[in-house]
Amino acid sequence: MRFKGKTAVITGGANGIGAGCVQRLAQEGANIMIADIDDHSATALVAELEAAAGTVQYTRTDVTRRESVQVLFDATVEAFGGVDILVNNAAYVHKAGAIANFLEYTDKAWETTLAINLSGLFYCSQIAARLMAKRGQGGVIINMSSGGATRAHRHMFGYDTTKGGIEAATRSMALDLAQLNIRVNAVIPGSTKVDNGTVVSGKPIPPSETIPLPRQGTPEDIAAAVAFLASDDAAYITGSRIFVDGGMDAQLRTPSVDFRYDFGAFT
Repeated sequence: MRFKGKTAVITGGANGIGAGCVQRLAQEGANIMIADIDDHSATALVAELEAAAGTVQYTRTDVTRRESVQVLFDATVEAFGGVDILVNNAAYVHKAGAIANFLEYTDKAWETTLAINLSGLFYCSQIAARLMAKRGQGGVIINMSSGGATRAHRHMFGYDTTKGGIEAATRSMALDLAQLNIRVNAVIPGSTKVDNGTVVSGKPIPPSETIPLPRQGTPEDIAAAVAFLASDDAAYITGSRIFVDGGMDAQLRTPSVDFRYDFGAFT
């Protein structure tokens, strides 16, 4: 029970990688506050984890609005007394207009992607860090990045740009918060199989042809890395990033893969 007595806030925690993180940390004893806008999935996950070692609650949260994020953390403090761990997982990637050739990319897609992926991270991280600093017990912030931060996906300008910003933010926050013993790191998932993945055209290329460890990742794979970084086992790690991608980043060149095969699998 590495996280007994600890409290974690997980944004985008109702589905996919976020839900995997909720399940893993709750099973290891953490109290969890899920932040999401998917009421149905979030309440179902809370019910599913009723018997978990940690208590799981849900607060509907629009991370693009600071006042909504403040309500989230107020509810967390009221329920659990404070916050020890923040997982910034909420992201905007495969909604209408967000995947398009750069020449066709819209202002709306750009503004929405920035608002969720970067402004949301800023609001959540700053409010959480202020609470952690006030308690004086340190804390952990984990940001979900992507291989797109340093190597682009085709037709995903806004997403890749914001993921690059997330990695810069991770380093900057790590330095500013180190004296407070608040550690900030990033996790970089590779192609990850989640429930909302969608094949929109073409025939998917088998993972054995594209990923050195020949399978897609799972939310559980990503959650294991998040749990490590959140734990005392990572007490001397900050400003770093961990790839959980089956070796994809180690490759000089992958076989021809286009996002159109299964854009829901990309993180």
